[in-house]
Amino acid sequence: MGARVDLSGTFLSRGTLDLTHDRPLEDQTSDREYLKVEARFDLSERLEGKLGLRLDRLAFYGNHNGREETRLEFWESYLRFLGKNTEVTLGNQIIRWGKADEITVLDNLTWQDLRELFTWRLEERERPWPWLRVQHFFQNFTLEGVFTLWPMWPKRDDFDSDWAVFDHLRLALKRAPLPFPLEIDLDKQKLSPSLRNSEFGLRLQGVFREVDWEISFLHAHNRSFYYYVRRFPLRGLDIEHPAEPIKDLRAAFPNLRILGNTARIDRPQDNILGFAFETTWRGLGLRGEFAYHTGRVFMKKDLESVQKPYWRYVLGLDYRFENGLYLNLQFLQQHILGWSEKILFDPEYDSYIFLRLSKGFLRDFLELRLDGTYGITTRIYYLNPEIAYKFRDNWELFGGFHLIDGPKGTFFDVYDNNDQVYLGLKISF
Repeated sequence: MGARVDLSGTFLSRGTLDLTHDRPLEDQTSDREYLKVEARFDLSERLEGKLGLRLDRLAFYGNHNGREETRLEFWESYLRFLGKNTEVTLGNQIIRWGKADEITVLDNLTWQDLRELFTWRLEERERPWPWLRVQHFFQNFTLEGVFTLWPMWPKRDDFDSDWAVFDHLRLALKRAPLPFPLEIDLDKQKLSPSLRNSEFGLRLQGVFREVDWEISFLHAHNRSFYYYVRRFPLRGLDIEHPAEPIKDLRAAFPNLRILGNTARIDRPQDNILGFAFETTWRGLGLRGEFAYHTGRVFMKKDLESVQKPYWRYVLGLDYRFENGLYLNLQFLQQHILGWSEKILFDPEYDSYIFLRLSKGFLRDFLELRLDGTYGITTRIYYLNPEIAYKFRDNWELFGGFHLIDGPKGTFFDVYDNNDQVYLGLKISF
């Protein structure tokens, strides 16, 4: 008997237009396209596999030089051995730990594409990674182990993007009326695949009285939004206006010491202990996650970084009403141990609420969606209203807004000029 092969694919295109153009270096438009093709195949009763490729293009356009990046990458591509009580999978995989949905604290086995930060939903930001995964199924629980030689961290732009780690800082420094020119560059630590740089984890899963639970441990590299800046070349800098760093730079110039022009970026390691549960009660889906980090990365006001012990948890519920309205509500709280006022953006305690609503009309060919995040402590918010219409079975036209705001000094303050309207097309085949 020959191998059975199932082919599938996705094409997606999305263009964005900024709603405000308050800054001279701002990106005014962007477009993103990708084509993903996947093949699933069964080689025998005990051996199956998957091969996937994705062609991805992202471009920004503004008042300065436009930027474009196109790359071809392996998507999920692996072989899986199916034993009597054991599964062994080797290759590029999307492995999800935890039980929560969009706001999760344990889903750390995929790298996230953050070049447009959080303007894509989690399932669109995640990328597969080469893992060796072994699962053994006991009678009442499952034991899982993962291992990779390839160190992982989120993907972000460094400079010259509205979403970059240092925004348009390099271009802004060239144009700023400073006593003498400054130019900042990055020296990133390069980590090769090796046992020393490997990542690994264990997860134990089971069911107790209709409650799915899991306990996990993961030894990994930095998964934070922030780079670990070991050395920033400007001494005496104190950032109070993250959205306008040139203002702070000019104020600090009398006491500023310049030690070259290169910031050193390292890739530190972190240990993550986790617990998660999921159950249902009277039609409600109930779930939660807890994570403790031994060394989470945070940015300081001098633009260097620090690692701190850190815990956070998320509790969530979802419910589908009889009229088809879907509600997903999540609450997240976090605490930085050993916090100090030198830490930029993050208070010692912080809490967030996440809301997702969706409702179908016209026999579900038309759908209205709303995602919203609100920071109870910091008063930041992100709203993503969207409308989608399926004009063919697998053709979806969608459009919406990304609305972002935050008080001075918060993480969202850096991006509150980035409000967008967008339009896109998604085809599945």
